[in-house]
Amino acid sequence: MMYIRKHIFILSIILFASSCTKQIDTTKPYKVSSNASWVQELKQRNPLIDSANITSVYFFYDTIVNDYKVSGIFYPIYQEEYKNDRWGGWSYESGVYMNFHNVQTGKEFVFNKMGKWISGDDYCEYFLSRNIMDIFCNSFKGFGKDDAYVFKYHDEEVCSENPLLLEADFQFADVDFDGEEELVICNHGGGPRGCNSYDAYELTTNDLVLKEPYNKPACWFAITEDTRFDTINKCVICSLSESNCQWGEYVYQADENGDLRCVRHINHFHDTGNDKQIVDMLEYN
Repeated sequence: MMYIRKHIFILSIILFASSCTKQIDTTKPYKVSSNASWVQELKQRNPLIDSANITSVYFFYDTIVNDYKVSGIFYPIYQEEYKNDRWGGWSYESGVYMNFHNVQTGKEFVFNKMGKWISGDDYCEYFLSRNIMDIFCNSFKGFGKDDAYVFKYHDEEVCSENPLLLEADFQFADVDFDGEEELVICNHGGGPRGCNSYDAYELTTNDLVLKEPYNKPACWFAITEDTRFDTINKCVICSLSESNCQWGEYVYQADENGDLRCVRHINHFHDTGNDKQIVDMLEYN
């Protein structure tokens, strides 16, 4: 009888401890052991592992996307002059390293970018870091060197005007109608009026090449959640808000090789005095 009571008491302790264990919410990024095998692999690849002033924070996506297993390193850079800004001192110049490993073919490629200020402009290229900085600098606020986290890959919501994903940090999509999918990096909230913008990279043999039209006019080629893809005419139609009463549409057409060329600029202007729409069109050769 004493033996049975002892085991009942031990079982009660185990059940009580289990009920007190905090359940992991896998719909949000969560911290894991830095001794995980994927973290050790990333450390061996980390190009900034020996940089004394660089903190490395590791992350891994929970979903295999287009046969690619994706892991990465976030390089947060702190600058005192930004301590009262959105991320409490963590700079737009923070960077990211991402490794894409194809589980079927073994093929790998790397996306490795540091944010940088563009000379003469109050503008920064920060390549995907915006969403990762939101996660680390707003959600965790206490990440440390060599910490490791698992991210959920969000593929639930699609843009209303095109097939691009709203919440995914990256995806694969054919944006130039050549039958080959490009790596599309999402800059969450980085487009006009706070919408998402996207950079598309061609997967070449040796490198990632940013997709840009070869006759880009005096305006950037901006794929956003409002961009329309005309699959019949093989056109990418980029809308750009230029003022409260004016917006433009840049129409880029693809040839058989997927090279994009700007063919027209359609300018829409709302004449508030006469309450009418004025449309100008500029054709490009």
